[in-house]
Amino acid sequence: MSLTTLASAQLEKPVIEHAAIQRQRLNELLPQIMREQNIDMWLVFTRENSEDPILPTIGIKHIVARGAFIFSLKNNEYKKIAIAASYDVSPIEATGLYDQVISYKTEGVKPHLKEWVEKLNPQKIAINTSRDVTIADGLTVGMKNYLEETLGEFFTKRFVSAERLVVSLIGKKLPMEIDALKTAVLATKQIITETLTPERIEVGVTTESALGDFMTLRTKEMGMEVAFISVVVGPTRGHSEPTSRVIEAGDLIRIDFGVRYEGYAADIQRTAYVLKPREDHPPAEIKKMWEVALKANQASVAVIKPGVIGNEIDRAGRQVLLDAGFQGYPHGAGHAIGLKVHDVGAMLGPDWRERYGDPVFFPLEVNQVYAVEPILYAPDPRTGEEINIGLEEDVIVTETGAQHIGDAQTELIVIDCGC
Repeated sequence: MSLTTLASAQLEKPVIEHAAIQRQRLNELLPQIMREQNIDMWLVFTRENSEDPILPTIGIKHIVARGAFIFSLKNNEYKKIAIAASYDVSPIEATGLYDQVISYKTEGVKPHLKEWVEKLNPQKIAINTSRDVTIADGLTVGMKNYLEETLGEFFTKRFVSAERLVVSLIGKKLPMEIDALKTAVLATKQIITETLTPERIEVGVTTESALGDFMTLRTKEMGMEVAFISVVVGPTRGHSEPTSRVIEAGDLIRIDFGVRYEGYAADIQRTAYVLKPREDHPPAEIKKMWEVALKANQASVAVIKPGVIGNEIDRAGRQVLLDAGFQGYPHGAGHAIGLKVHDVGAMLGPDWRERYGDPVFFPLEVNQVYAVEPILYAPDPRTGEEINIGLEEDVIVTETGAQHIGDAQTELIVIDCGC
């Protein structure tokens, strides 16, 4: 497994052409995935007030009446066909994404949809129903009933879930998307580095909110947006917005933060220790906890490569913590990132069926991007209150393994405020 690192010395802001990304995703990536998964038709069927969340991916901003979007791959001939009400047709045509846009009026969508499915005669029809993948579950019960009524048992018995198709289609990032994610991650790391310093933190004065405000300001100065901010000083609070809690000597500061660039969001965690008077290094117990958390993160990252299932990444990090005598974390070891902080991809998680379902057994794919966070939770040896050591890295899945975006944290950040 090859593990390489992208330099973060110079932060560049590449131009991201969203229309070009959308064309490439539908014209090149989708037929490739359909071929790999032996699917000869993907059928998206939706209407207003319960619109399928996949619509932006296929170029549709809004729809009113029933609309059918057919992606067909038969005998190496790829077709993209949209069937929509007459007043929905113009914006669909304007996308330039569809080979044919069929307009219906009083006759409704049914005869056109039936005609095209019969004409194309697909052997496997992927529809958006899924137990565990939310974005692949956009076909409502009513619309599924309508499909069955329209196509009859001859075709409905060929229905399969589109969840794996959708996971690959959205999860695999195109080159410009990876450029955007790199920019977001590098900016996030830079801002956290600037924040966790004696210049920003005054013991007994600086609050969590003050750090959050500084990070927000720096994000705006960089011309980006805040995806989320969590600053936790002292006991564990999970995903918590910054509060008025004042930072004191001896505190652990955990920042979980992501910048959004051109819609693409990073997700990074860093932990720092504030030295007490006459301390020149953190307490031995805290240092040990940090070293175990680092080892767990490195173990998870080391397992990452195409074809490995998400559960294996989770088990690698979790086992390090258990072997060191700590409890396992009460969540997964990581998740995909992209247009959402929790994006589409394999779940790097444990086999907890009713929490995570099948995605922990999805294989990783080249050009997916993941946030890896097997976090250590334990009682503070000084107070008994539960704390955690947050370390989260964003990596790209390559042919040979995981590629860190920016420099990975390898030492506990120590803040000497001159107390």
